[in-house]
Amino acid sequence: MTEQGKAPTRLLIIGCGDIGGGVAEHFVQRGWQVQGLRRNTALLPFGVAGLSADLSKRESVGKLGKLGADYVLFTLTPAAYTAEGYRVIFEEAVAQILAQLERPARLFFVSSSGVYDQSGHEWVDEDSATTPSRFSGQSLLAGEQRVKAFGCPHSIVRFTGIYGPGRVQMLSKVVAGECAPEHPVHYTNRIHRDDCVGFLCHLIDKADRGEPLHDCYLGSDDTPSSIQEVQHWLAEQLGVAYRQEGAPVARTGSKRCDNRRLRESGYTLLHPDYRSGFRGVVEEFRGR
Repeated sequence: MTEQGKAPTRLLIIGCGDIGGGVAEHFVQRGWQVQGLRRNTALLPFGVAGLSADLSKRESVGKLGKLGADYVLFTLTPAAYTAEGYRVIFEEAVAQILAQLERPARLFFVSSSGVYDQSGHEWVDEDSATTPSRFSGQSLLAGEQRVKAFGCPHSIVRFTGIYGPGRVQMLSKVVAGECAPEHPVHYTNRIHRDDCVGFLCHLIDKADRGEPLHDCYLGSDDTPSSIQEVQHWLAEQLGVAYRQEGAPVARTGSKRCDNRRLRESGYTLLHPDYRSGFRGVVEEFRGR
């Protein structure tokens, strides 16, 4: 019980990894009762009650029995970038968890801008068409549809490319000279890991205060930029030659994500552009 004699607010995080763990830490500090579901509960932040399950195995999830909390957050990561890996997590596991879940006050589901298939540099927002041709976007959209069909208040958050501490794949490519070729120009969108955590905490706090929320948010920074521009800047920061010997971007279409709804929610980005966010990542990379 809290000092006021009221039971603490309960938050359940399904797939409590890097981003979910950051959210968990925030609400543990607020005195909430936080549960984190993941395979290895020893990796959960201090103060988070662990629920151990392998989301890729139906019998493992089934052993959890009924699940309940005031707020539920899904932050899922497939074990592999394969059609089967995505289908098992974002379709089968989501459906099973929802079947075992008592209705919360609000459900939050982390999705991705991969549900969009636009590729002509156009702007997209929460109301843009979602007709993904890639297996990853198709399974993510299927997960979103299961959340909508569950029938309780919900907010889906479609994050763009997440970067930040420990996420150095692009820097490694730049150092290796594997930057994207000059043509075709390819627009990319990104959001820093700390802003992913911050924005999710912001939305959950708003819900707990009884403030209205949208059913869907596009989580991205203020400055969609071409991959060529970003990689050229990173080469300068790293002090290496900018060599465009890599392959064109293939996983995502070239589009620009409009974050107006995020900004109108009252959230202030910690890293509104790639220069702000990548400086710390560059320093970390140099330190290696």
